[in-house]
Amino acid sequence: LRSRTDSASADQDNLKYSSSRDRGNSASYGLQPSNSAVVSRQRHDDIRVHTDIQNEDKGGYSVNGGSGENTYGRKSLGQELRVNNVTNPDFTSVPHGNRALATKDMRKSQERSLSYSDESRLSNLLRRITREDDRDRRLATVKQLKEFIQQPENKLVLVKQLDNILTAIHDVLNESYEAEKIFKWIFSKFSLSTKDEVKLLYLCATYKALETVGEKKAFSSLMQLVMTSLQSILENVDTPELLCKCVKCILLLSRCYPHIFSTNFRDTVDILVGWHIDHTQKPSLTQQVSGWLQSLEPFWVADLTFSTTLLGQFLEDMEAYAEDLSHVASGESLDEDIPPPSVSLPKLAALLRVFSTVVRSIGERFSPIRGPPITEAYVTDVLYRVMRCVTAANQVFFSEAVLTAANECVGVLLGSLDPSMTIHCDMVITYGLDQMENCQTCGTDYIISVLNLLTLIVEQINTKLPSSFVEKLFIPESKLLVLRYHKEKEVVAAAHAVYQAVLSLKNIPVLETAYRLILGEMTCALNSLLYSLHLPEACSEIQHDSFKKHVFTVENAKFVVIFDLSALSTIGNAKNSLIGVSKSYIGKVCAMLTSCIMKSDF
Repeated sequence: LRSRTDSASADQDNLKYSSSRDRGNSASYGLQPSNSAVVSRQRHDDIRVHTDIQNEDKGGYSVNGGSGENTYGRKSLGQELRVNNVTNPDFTSVPHGNRALATKDMRKSQERSLSYSDESRLSNLLRRITREDDRDRRLATVKQLKEFIQQPENKLVLVKQLDNILTAIHDVLNESYEAEKIFKWIFSKFSLSTKDEVKLLYLCATYKALETVGEKKAFSSLMQLVMTSLQSILENVDTPELLCKCVKCILLLSRCYPHIFSTNFRDTVDILVGWHIDHTQKPSLTQQVSGWLQSLEPFWVADLTFSTTLLGQFLEDMEAYAEDLSHVASGESLDEDIPPPSVSLPKLAALLRVFSTVVRSIGERFSPIRGPPITEAYVTDVLYRVMRCVTAANQVFFSEAVLTAANECVGVLLGSLDPSMTIHCDMVITYGLDQMENCQTCGTDYIISVLNLLTLIVEQINTKLPSSFVEKLFIPESKLLVLRYHKEKEVVAAAHAVYQAVLSLKNIPVLETAYRLILGEMTCALNSLLYSLHLPEACSEIQHDSFKKHVFTVENAKFVVIFDLSALSTIGNAKNSLIGVSKSYIGKVCAMLTSCIMKSDF
């Protein structure tokens, strides 16, 4: 038996995944403020003109504040840019002698002297601010715009372009050219913080900053620093809350800057896989981690070598744990390195779950139709190795968690194969039927996983299904028939789906086998109802030998008739169904059932 730790190292490209996480608290991000020059925000000084004007003729006249006019009778810059003030009838101050008249004349003169070149220059400045990608040239253009605004003779041009001016200035202000300083400050504070609730706030701020930055090219160089810092945080977080906030930031960065994230993809997966296979975490967190990994599908597909190698590692560890279980059960080994079943079984289940997650993460690319490295031989080999591993473990120790995860894994692999491909059906069919035998007394999740797997087996193997498989599904001793009475609606719906899958087959001999068994059961149930009313049996021509000695209770008989009618009617109404002839019989049964209801309290 080979020795093994919970961390596996790949032989290719230093590939690795960790089943345990280092949850140290001494994270250091190397984000102390640098000595590099930081461009300061330009300050826009308010232009205030404070001039006391003494009216020589009237003895004293001040225009400070009140009307906001300067020495030349024009309003200050802030007031000139307010459209409401310009259009307001009160914009012009109440005339005060010859001076007021001179002011009005001056304004009219300025309007008449407005040149087309001034308007063109403003438009050109705004256009350059909007389109310029270079930071320094953009700021230089903003400075020119500021100088243009400060010139009084440009007032009317500014009013006409006010919306465009404000939009351009707003965009520049929101660019935050100090983003690097801000991100470094956030990560530095995070590393120094000792309280999780405070760290959560810093990660929320990081996410908001990333949202603001968006996909702007100007910040591409900064994003490598951000990604490195987030990766460091991810490697050291030890609570689900911090994990969720950190991953949320990383996923946003992966969408906006995929070329940056791609270099950290493997390291990110390594950490998330560690959380995924930690069976001590709540199932809700495991499911959430699975969703995160699947959301990275483009990166899984772009690095198929990594993806398939990781799957190989999971499979090897599954087989090793199954082998450990067999040695423990036989008592052949006293090796202290071999974990007990209480450790091996949860870890085996966790490996099966993460295996399914990675297959789903690869998405449609995990299909032999798409070509190497995912070939028909590859998928078939992996499928059989998983089933052999689980079957061997189940023969020694029954674990509902292991079998539930295994059914999901087998289903994912089976679903990746095209129905036209040649697969050895016997092992898959045997596996599915064995699972059904175990599930009657198990939990809802396991039962549903078994029924979903049976439905998938029918759909995938399809015309290659033997009649013996269908017989085992629908004979009176079948656990499938018992599961229809389950108290959970989800279980009943999953059982109904198995019926529909079988009745949709295009294999006529198999379909006839299923059809006769279902009709035979329904006739038996109907006759049980008739017997309870002391009425003679009916439909003797379609009674099935398997149900001749079977007797239903009244309640079960009513349920079976309704359940079977539902399955048959749904399929009988389908355009591509081969059992449309069932309509006449269904009509006959419905008529007899109606008669029974009228004669009793059914």
